[in-house]
Amino acid sequence: MRFPKIAAVPAVVLLAAACGGGGGGGADPADAPDSLTVWVMGTAQDPLVKYFEDIEKRYQETYPDTAVEVEFVPWEDAQESITNAMAGGDAPDVLEVGNDQTSNWAQQGALLALDDHIADWETTADLDQGALEYGQYDGAQYGIPWFAGVRTLYYRSDWLSDLDMEPPATWDELIEVSKAIEEEHGVPGFAAPTDFTNGIASFIWSNGGEIATQEGGEWQGQLTSDEAKEAVEFYAGLTSEEEISPQAYVGENELVPLADMANGELGMYIDGSWATGQMEEQAEDPALLEEISAAPMPGADGIAPAFAGGSALGVFSTTEYPEHATELLKVMGDKEGGKGYADAAGYFPAYPELLDDPAYQEDPVKAAGAQQMEHTQFFPATPRWNAADQDQAILPSAVLEIVQGGDVDEVMEKANKDLTETLNEEVE
Repeated sequence: MRFPKIAAVPAVVLLAAACGGGGGGGADPADAPDSLTVWVMGTAQDPLVKYFEDIEKRYQETYPDTAVEVEFVPWEDAQESITNAMAGGDAPDVLEVGNDQTSNWAQQGALLALDDHIADWETTADLDQGALEYGQYDGAQYGIPWFAGVRTLYYRSDWLSDLDMEPPATWDELIEVSKAIEEEHGVPGFAAPTDFTNGIASFIWSNGGEIATQEGGEWQGQLTSDEAKEAVEFYAGLTSEEEISPQAYVGENELVPLADMANGELGMYIDGSWATGQMEEQAEDPALLEEISAAPMPGADGIAPAFAGGSALGVFSTTEYPEHATELLKVMGDKEGGKGYADAAGYFPAYPELLDDPAYQEDPVKAAGAQQMEHTQFFPATPRWNAADQDQAILPSAVLEIVQGGDVDEVMEKANKDLTETLNEEVE
């Protein structure tokens, strides 16, 4: 066995491990390549390095002569790296993509349609079926859910205990608890940043609204429904009307309240399970973090749906070994591999039955995330969603304008028009 070596290479960090060791079975070992390359988004960390050592051992139980080489690609370099690979540059055999990016890369030809390769893989029946469907484009399966991440409500457990209050489960309770925190502790009770599509969407979904729906192959924005307008008006009003959320968060994303939460300057805010590690980096007094807990997001009348973020695994379209690459994908994405990566990276497995594991139930923050995983929803599964959200910021811009005094009906009418047009634009 030789241990992985971490070496800087353009846009990636290379992990090359060649240990002995299981998995697969759908491709002939006699035809297996000397190595397969996996692109993983993010940076190399010890738990992830160990994870891929174990993956290689499992894969080599069936394909003993194939090394698994892992390159960690920073998320900010993913677009350029995949684009360059499509143009003939260095390319992976298996790669991670954001689950909301799957249709985009499938449409561009970066991903291999997996249907024939996974037809007999019974494990797909146990995956989150909504997440599995989110990996489809134009009727074909291009991505397999690898792990999931959801946002929850972070709160100061000691403050709520002193106030003899429970974490808010509804919008009315959110206002009540927020005001009590500010009155008692002199800090904002809740943060409602405007540059926060994921949070805003949860308010819309919890009120029975939708972002957009598809009918007859055409997308139709749903931002002018009474449910959507009411939710957006409520969210914006947390700043402009109720004055629960300060003006300091207008135009900002969740990273600003994260720092305030970590330093005792905020009572509650919405963020993902990965935020705890970021708070550790921000906190001037680490002991304060012991007082921060989490609960499912409050909705209009109960738990609000969260966007089921996370990543999918795909096979790169130019691989010379599609069968062997798919077998590696299966090892990484089965229950053992999927849970292993989720645990190493601080997320949740894409298998609902695994959420009952004590590891997700005994820790309050993880338990809140596991409960939130039972209440999820997805953004429009179209390559044009990223143009609507990341490029044009249609929903955050609408909320910002309403906070600044814009008429809800007029703002949402324009946002809905822009959203519908963008989602239906012909993909180049």
